[in-house]
Amino acid sequence: MLRVKFPGWRKTNMLALATVSASVHGVWAGEASTPEASSGDKLEEIIVTAQKREQNLQDVGASVTAFDAAGLQRLGLHNVTDITGQVPGLQFNQYGSTVTVYNLRGVSQNDFNDHQEAPVAVYEDEAYVASTGALAGSMFDLQRVEVLRGPQGTLFGRNATGGLIHYISNKPGDESGGYFDFTRGNYGAINTEGAVNQPLTDSVAARLSFATDYHEGYISNRLGHPVEDQNQVAARLQFHIKTSDSSDFLVKLHGVNNSHETAGDYSWESALPDASGRAVLTPGQPDFSGYINPSSNPFKQAQDRRGIFNRTVWGANVHGEWRTDAFTITSVSDYQRVQKRYGEDSDGSPNFVFNFDVFYHFQQFSQELRLNGSSGALHWLAGVYYINYRSAQDSPTSSPANLFGSADSHFTLRDSSPAAFAQVEYDLSDRWTALAGARYTYDDKSFDYLYDCPQCQQTLHYVAPAYPAASRAFNLVTGKAEIDYKPMKDTLLYASVNRGAKGGGWSADTSGLVNPENLPYEPEKLTDYELGFKTTFWEQRARLNGSLFYYDYKDYQGFFLFGTNTVVRNVNAKDKGGELELTLVPLQRLNLQLGLSHLESIVPNILLPVGGTASAQLPQAPHWSFNAAVHYEWPMFGGTMSAQVDGKWDSVQYLELENSQSDLQGSYGVANARLGFRSSDDRWELSAFVRNATNKYYKIYNLDVAGLFGNVVSVYGPPRVFGGTITYRWGR
Repeated sequence: MLRVKFPGWRKTNMLALATVSASVHGVWAGEASTPEASSGDKLEEIIVTAQKREQNLQDVGASVTAFDAAGLQRLGLHNVTDITGQVPGLQFNQYGSTVTVYNLRGVSQNDFNDHQEAPVAVYEDEAYVASTGALAGSMFDLQRVEVLRGPQGTLFGRNATGGLIHYISNKPGDESGGYFDFTRGNYGAINTEGAVNQPLTDSVAARLSFATDYHEGYISNRLGHPVEDQNQVAARLQFHIKTSDSSDFLVKLHGVNNSHETAGDYSWESALPDASGRAVLTPGQPDFSGYINPSSNPFKQAQDRRGIFNRTVWGANVHGEWRTDAFTITSVSDYQRVQKRYGEDSDGSPNFVFNFDVFYHFQQFSQELRLNGSSGALHWLAGVYYINYRSAQDSPTSSPANLFGSADSHFTLRDSSPAAFAQVEYDLSDRWTALAGARYTYDDKSFDYLYDCPQCQQTLHYVAPAYPAASRAFNLVTGKAEIDYKPMKDTLLYASVNRGAKGGGWSADTSGLVNPENLPYEPEKLTDYELGFKTTFWEQRARLNGSLFYYDYKDYQGFFLFGTNTVVRNVNAKDKGGELELTLVPLQRLNLQLGLSHLESIVPNILLPVGGTASAQLPQAPHWSFNAAVHYEWPMFGGTMSAQVDGKWDSVQYLELENSQSDLQGSYGVANARLGFRSSDDRWELSAFVRNATNKYYKIYNLDVAGLFGNVVSVYGPPRVFGGTITYRWGR
């Protein structure tokens, strides 16, 4: 029996995942699978670009889950975070639309300040999105979504310590066509989505895509406007220009606007700190201001301040490709800009206790230039990358003078970072393939932080050269080594070592007394040891993929909230686990997907609010997670009916790194259903849906502010939502 042990802590049986896979096909250890569409009684192939060239997913020796356009539509995935319901090992937290943080295999960054970059990188059409404040929104008119688990330090590199998520748009085509969706639902929801594709000349085609999302607030507020509403418009305009038979350009303009949304998506619960300073819930007791919520429903609250969220994200991307017989040159130029106004009632009560505001401006330019080619048994890729961004934030806080008073922090982070990378893949024989790659990144950062707190009698201007640590440069070396083995047709085994890194940075306190020595933190480094397999069997009707991994996580950038101080500290961690996914077509038109994830993590020495240390688990890292989807189609009424049920179950997990009792989210499951009809010519489609069908209350994030306010505030996943969609398609 295989056992994997971390030094100094208990043994764990990791063979559970491998035993399941072996019982199905006689192969052990694992990866992740493909929620792809089936064609009749067989599964279809999905092409991915996880290694920056087109490959069959089953030929890529890495842990990848991919959704094609048909899979996204079938599952009814609409919000960018909806994919977490069908990707083993993937979680998320959100503070409404203002900040989105993904968690992959327990790796995340929970600091809610906008200047922080996440260790799970997000890419849109091959362009890295550095700002977590630019991520929330709709998935619309997409070709596919790829989720890569584990460090992607070679080909993607930029802060992909825990992995990455890549959203890939539908591109302009050579034929006229388009579609339009209209959705109506509860909470006054009105959503639209559409695209128009039009060739302009023999060498130029255009595609315009858009989405609008509106719903009233999920959280009723006894004192005023409902909270957690949405009013968003997004659009994308692309031009595909063929300059010759061997070269073309793709020009993209895109934008998102959120207007007058009500922020501060918090649910109040009374709590007091224990001897360690961590919160313990005290149901039925008042907070320090004397408030008791008469309702136990997390979506019934009383907030004295109406929060605000306005955001504009826009950008431009130019993708160029030149092809020769020997190699291909690819250029990706990208510019992004974000402006945001955010304000919240941080204590979540009807009393004026503490308010937090953000005025945020961000701009980013990135450029990648790469060459790739093949020669016999050799595949190679090399390139250079550069990113430059400026993140500026003004965060005033307000509180009564007898509590915390008012404070204001204004800070600007600048980053200039070039990198060079290369990877080679060589077929040693018909069965064996070796891969190796490396990346060097120079990360030059500076931080200008001005803080004024009259109540604390402190004015601090943290900037170089007065504070030398406010300007730093990091040399980051990452890479991978991998061996692939194909013992038979349609079966791949792989073993790899991957190393990822994320540059250092600075915390940014917005209230309380600030210690400048606590602001800087060091880079984090993650080494991943992984075994995996991918196999297709039962006459192309079934696929089983899985992986086992062990993470050695050095200087993990853990987030802590000490009183009013937001602090990122470096702590070491260990993480191990695996994923298993099965996709099969047991009967014609019946598609079944099953996913399983197991995680075991330990952070031996987290900092406690009262001082000292304790061991903890990584946040949002449930030991077990299970997802499933069943989709069936049958002919009826001269067209095609379809029915689907899908859902996800998570075991117990902590939501903050401090692992307080108030952070503990019990095991829960969320189920969704969808019923649809499609006309015989595929032009019309009607569907009805329900998400969170049982109206399960579950937290996706928690903030321990018990020592400040006598309560904690939590963010809950959406309540039950339901509605119907009508779709019309034209052309091809």
